[in-house]
Amino acid sequence: MGPPATVKQAVNASSPPKDVISPMSYRTGEDRNLFFLVKLINDFPEDRRYLVNPMNLTTHNDNPAGIHVFVDASNIFIGFNDQLKFTRNIPRMRHMQQADMSFDSLALLMERRRPIAKRALVGSKPYVSAFDKAKAVGYECSILDKVYKARELTDRQIYFKELERRTYGRSTKVAPPSSAVVVSAGSPASKVVIGNGSGSGSETNTPQYAKHAWVEQGVDEVLHLKMMESIVDFDEPSTMVLATGDAAQAEYSAGFLKMAQRALQKGWNVELVTWSKGINGQYKELARYWGEKFKIIWLDDYAEELLDM
Repeated sequence: MGPPATVKQAVNASSPPKDVISPMSYRTGEDRNLFFLVKLINDFPEDRRYLVNPMNLTTHNDNPAGIHVFVDASNIFIGFNDQLKFTRNIPRMRHMQQADMSFDSLALLMERRRPIAKRALVGSKPYVSAFDKAKAVGYECSILDKVYKARELTDRQIYFKELERRTYGRSTKVAPPSSAVVVSAGSPASKVVIGNGSGSGSETNTPQYAKHAWVEQGVDEVLHLKMMESIVDFDEPSTMVLATGDAAQAEYSAGFLKMAQRALQKGWNVELVTWSKGINGQYKELARYWGEKFKIIWLDDYAEELLDM
């Protein structure tokens, strides 16, 4: 004989909806915060003196020698939900209610209580609660409207679109345009080579467009501008923390990868905070070339701590 109807209803009521991502382990707020802090101290021993220091001086968030933090919100938030699905064996394309990210936890991971010179976050609507938290902890937030347009494809996008068409259609040799990023034959997938051909097909000379859609416009470029302002306005190079995985050329600028390269060439240290499944392979090449000057921090290791409860 089964349980009374009232008990069944209580059990069903306590079960989370199927389209909602739930925490894999439950802790009280205090326990979660303590566990996360200890984890950061262990993972970043070089910043322990900041992480364990309870004092926050008035100059802490306006220190000319402090770090500069830049957040590509769309890239990080989308990657967050993709990572949560992956760890729960949920198909990436399955529709789920968007999980809320704890921005104060993200900020602690990126900043690790080091002195701050500049904070900037750029994203697009719809507005999410994390944007309010970002403002509350001191980030300059630029949240732009999406626009309905047919976006012109970059040379790289045209090249791979044409390569795919010819691969699955007729067999014809395709010459990559000068800005295309090509995976070297017979090398690991992360090995990338910048093509330097001039391109011979008419496809690269005639503008091509994607289908009309609601898309971001100018979001990446605003963050690129803020990064360049730091490079130009501060006489002494510091550390630039960049939260993104995107390295592609933007619609109106050269992209985050180029901005990171410029910072490194000007003597800055760069920390890339990113998801392993969303990172462009060129960043790994950058890390190999620059060594300790360019560090990659994998968000995958902290996904559960970033889930807002």
